[in-house]
Amino acid sequence: MQSQISSFQNEHFFSISSEEELIQCFRARDQKKLILPDNLRYPFNVQSYFTWKESSGVYTYLVCKMPNWDMPRGVAFKRTPSSGEPTGGLCNWCNAYGSSEDIGLLSVAMSANVSNSYLICHDLRCIEKIEENATRAGKSPEKHIHELYHKMAKLFENISNYKQD
Repeated sequence: MQSQISSFQNEHFFSISSEEELIQCFRARDQKKLILPDNLRYPFNVQSYFTWKESSGVYTYLVCKMPNWDMPRGVAFKRTPSSGEPTGGLCNWCNAYGSSEDIGLLSVAMSANVSNSYLICHDLRCIEKIEENATRAGKSPEKHIHELYHKMAKLFENISNYKQD
């Protein structure tokens, strides 16, 4: 089972050779919000996808590459502050359950006036949560990981197909 999982995830393997290459993964709109991690060493390899939060926790960044893409793509998510008492939520990407500290609305700016919001894990550790849950249940995570990649691809498809009125 482990070799099947590895070959499945190898489809999403990519390398980033420089800071400039990482920045170029993002749209110009997101590059303005980009705060790169201090401890990043180039070149680096990514097995599935790469994510990090900037220090204030307002922005979470995602870089991934689908097999049919020429190069990796990145997006900056803005955390929507929760109001009131903590609540529970279910991540739309990995189906993990957690408090509003763990799962909440992350939005993507489509234009100056339009954004799309996703109810997902704030730390975007969805693949790790899928693998942990599958291991506990004694099942293969492949189907759920495939669904996660499909949802990520849809996110980037929505971003690239957005037409401003």
